[in-house]
Amino acid sequence: MKKQQIRAWNIIIFGFIIAFVVGFFINFKVAKSKPESEDKSMEEILRMLRSIQKKTMSIPKPTQNCHFASSEGRKCHQEDRVTCDLNLKIPLFGHNGLEEVKVGAVAVFDGHFGSIASEMASHIFLYKFMLKLNNSIEQSYNLKELLKSSLVTTIIDIDAEFSEHYSKRHRYSGSTAVVALIYNNHVLVANVGNSKAFVCSQKNISREAGAASLAGLHAEELTRDHNVHRLDERARIEASEGVLKIDHDFVPLFMSHVPTTRAIGVVTWKRFGVIANPEMTDWRSLTSKDEFLVVASDGIFESLAPQKVCDFLNEVEDHSDPSLLAQQLIQKAYLEGSSDNLLVVLVPLGSAVSGSPGCVEVVEKPYL
Repeated sequence: MKKQQIRAWNIIIFGFIIAFVVGFFINFKVAKSKPESEDKSMEEILRMLRSIQKKTMSIPKPTQNCHFASSEGRKCHQEDRVTCDLNLKIPLFGHNGLEEVKVGAVAVFDGHFGSIASEMASHIFLYKFMLKLNNSIEQSYNLKELLKSSLVTTIIDIDAEFSEHYSKRHRYSGSTAVVALIYNNHVLVANVGNSKAFVCSQKNISREAGAASLAGLHAEELTRDHNVHRLDERARIEASEGVLKIDHDFVPLFMSHVPTTRAIGVVTWKRFGVIANPEMTDWRSLTSKDEFLVVASDGIFESLAPQKVCDFLNEVEDHSDPSLLAQQLIQKAYLEGSSDNLLVVLVPLGSAVSGSPGCVEVVEKPYL
């Protein structure tokens, strides 16, 4: 009995000792942490927020809320790719604290010498773009500039990643890139190569009784092709000792191929002046007269100029199904004589700005 009492007292004394040691270290840690500054606390909050976003940010799925059509045309394989989401939700700091803003993104990649580059770019573009925005959360007070800079670095990073991993096996594979961002009733476009983006807008053709009458759609191009016809592009190629050859139609060709002077990939041509740096527009305000944003690969424009595309959209009476319009447009381009792959995205600007056109993918065999 006496031994049991001694053992009980030993346990109690040992418990007091443990409690004292734990309490001492807790108080020491709290006392040490009190001098932390408010700036340090804000940095910790931002770091924690980034961590939460990275764990919870879902990988964007391609072709969300978009209307497009795609066809291999007269080629054996389809090398064009698209990724699109008009309802990207981006958590960013604004003047009122943490806010969720909505941004639309439409990207078309026209592959050449295979689809390796266009396939890779289309699969990782949205994820990398969102990651760039996520990593710059504290810089978001000027959101338009943040979106623009993130878009530029995303395209350049995709080119660098492709060049690093595929340079030995797919030296000539490459892709154009044209990307349109829609935010707060404005559109911004980045372009690499010879795909196109343009807006079809109502145009004024006459004035009667002091009021303008509207008829037809006018094509306002938001991109300029990168080829050796442009003096600035040609000068860069010649300065890098790129070889220009004139074909039988007196068309200058770069390295005996189609004169695309900017591209993702084509690693072998980089030393001759080919770059992947996108040419950017400014943010363009969208108005009530703007009806469609069109983003397409160059196969469409072998047979249809941008104005012809807008004319076609104007002639069609029923705009209730933009995916059907996209399908009809690539069929028209094919029948008019295009020999290339065909891909077009149509964004009805009224519904795109307010938010929710349906997501429909159309992969259509051309009519023979």
